[in-house]
Order: sequence, then structure tokens, then C-alpha cells
Amino acid sequence: MTSPRNDPPTRALVLGGGGAVGVGWQTGLLTGLREAGVDLTGAEAVTGTSAGALVGALYSSGREVTDALTSLAALGQIIDPDSLAAGDEAFLSARRQASLDTDPRRALQAIGRAACEANTPAEEAYLGLLGTLDDAAWPAGFRCTAIDTDTGDLVVWDRESGVPLLQAVASSCSIPMLFPTVTIKGRRYMDGGLLNHLNATVAPPTDVLVVLSCHPLDPHGAGVDSARGLADAAANAELAQLRETRRLIAVEPDFSGLDAPANMMDPNLTIQALQIGKRQAEHLAAAIQAA
Repeated sequence: MTSPRNDPPTRALVLGGGGAVGVGWQTGLLTGLREAGVDLTGAEAVTGTSAGALVGALYSSGREVTDALTSLAALGQIIDPDSLAAGDEAFLSARRQASLDTDPRRALQAIGRAACEANTPAEEAYLGLLGTLDDAAWPAGFRCTAIDTDTGDLVVWDRESGVPLLQAVASSCSIPMLFPTVTIKGRRYMDGGLLNHLNATVAPPTDVLVVLSCHPLDPHGAGVDSARGLADAAANAELAQLRETRRLIAVEPDFSGLDAPANMMDPNLTIQALQIGKRQAEHLAAAIQAA
């Protein structure tokens, strides 16, 4: 709920999906903001999807978000660049063929079936990438999203779900055809950002909502014919809705300096994205602090 007039404003932080590049950018941005005196760890709630789930789990735990880079370094050790590129293309192809725009639930079910049948690293090896979260306590106020491969439903994991933090975050990050689906309580789950890379409406009502989107935001929904366009359009639509009820600060990346075309799953671009995030933090710190 929003706070009474004389109380400090309540805050929530939303961290969106964006692959290895998104992890690097969010890590750099949050590190840069903290160095500039803007610490968002006091937010009442932190919501993460995919890349944002990993960064959000570390951030809301009071851990160094740069620990996420350890997971990305390990990624390059179990998946070679060719396999990474092939898996990413298989995922994009599945999205294009699934008709997400006409029947999202059935499309997600089709993607879920393909994800369960895909030739990916073993689930145990994938969970090992996120070993920094193994046996970690669930942070208060943190929640992350995933999609049930069987039903196509979006699920939201939080402290009350009774799910280990490691498995919850891993399910949120499980890009179909690239990573294995994650088994939780006998069901299998995949990346929470397939329909919406932000899922900002999952955040509880607060006075101020800070959203870190790893993808450019276009309020006019341009690019809806692309493989990622529907997720972009959904994110823009929900942000427009949220602006009507609370103060919204949406930060998007400036990836113009990345070598084009940039593969968002390329761990070799992580450090470059981190540096971009830190530079953006220098320019954004004052505005975010004012909010």
C-alpha cells in the first residue's frame, strides 16, 4: 500500500530480463548508483525476471551484485560460443513459430514442450552456474517470475512459496532451448520473460517504482514484428498503466557502444555492458535520488 502523506515514500525495484548483457548492465548500473550515494537496497520490494532475478536476488540479499559475473564466467565453461549461438537461434525460432500474438497460452505450452525436449546441459550442471545462491536464505521482499512449461502460466516465487532461492532464480533464468527447464515440486519451469521482459505489475503497490529495463523502451510499441517485439509491447503497456497510479522511474540501457549486432547472451560482452551501466549511473544518480 502507498504510504500516508507524512511518511517517507515506499519504494519497489523491478529488474527486467536481458541475458548476460543485461546482467552486466544492471550490475554496473546498481554498482555505479551505490558509488554515487544512491542505495536502492532499502526498497520494500525487489522483483526480478530472468537476468533481473539473479541480480535482484543478490542485491536484495545485501550481497555484492558483481557475484553475478561469476555465474556468467562459468557459463562460458559449459557452453561454447557456437552452442550458445545455436541455442539462442533455436529459441528465437521457436518464439517466431509459436504465434504468441494470437494465442499466448497455447504458444507458451508449445515452447514449454520444445524446451523440455531440447538437448541442453544437464539441470544439475545448470544449477551449478548459480552456486553463489546455493543454501542462501530467501531475502525479505524479493520475488521472481517463471513460466510453467505445462500450463503456460506465469508463476511468482517469493519467501512464502516454500521454494529454495537457487531453484526459483534458476527457473526464472531458464531460456528455452538454451538452458534446461528447472524442476520444482514435480513441475518444470522456464524463463519468466517470454511474454513480458519486465513483469512490473508483479511488484506490490508503492509510492515510487524504479524499473531497470535491459531493453530499450518504446511507448509506441515499435518493432512488434520482431521475435522480442511482443514482450517489448507488453512491458510498455504495463508501464503506461503503472504511471497512472504511482511515480515511475524507468531506466533503459544505452547499448549504442556495443558491437552490433549484439547477442544478449554473449558473456564476452558482459564487462562492456557493466561499464556502460556505470557510466549511465553517473548521469542518472541525481534524478533517481530526487525521486
